Amino acid sequence: MAAKFVDSVNATAPIMTLVGRIRSIQGYQIIRETPDGRGGVEFELIHSISFSSWGENILLHLGPINETQTRVDIKSECSLPTQMFDWGKNKKNVVTIMNYLLNGIMVTR
Repeated sequence: MAAKFVDSVNATAPIMTLVGRIRSIQGYQIIRETPDGRGGVEFELIHSISFSSWGENILLHLGPINETQTRVDIKSECSLPTQMFDWGKNKKNVVTIMNYLLNGIMVTR
């Protein structure tokens, strides 16, 4: 099983605000954007090979709580299934994306 890092928060922002931010993220490639059938959106992003890893797959789910709040679930996992250690790369991906996505937005856990 590949190394991974997972986090979730509730954001005080409409879902479309967060969708717009994800669509404009730099440094990650969006390879899939799919409605979840319940008013939410799931994104699959990749971070390419670097000196410290063989790349990571990131799954991001945005789900509406109500008109002004959105549930954000994110998981970053090493692309190479046999990679057991990530040297903090997956956590760094999650923190970077969360900081970009939620900049200036109130969150609760």
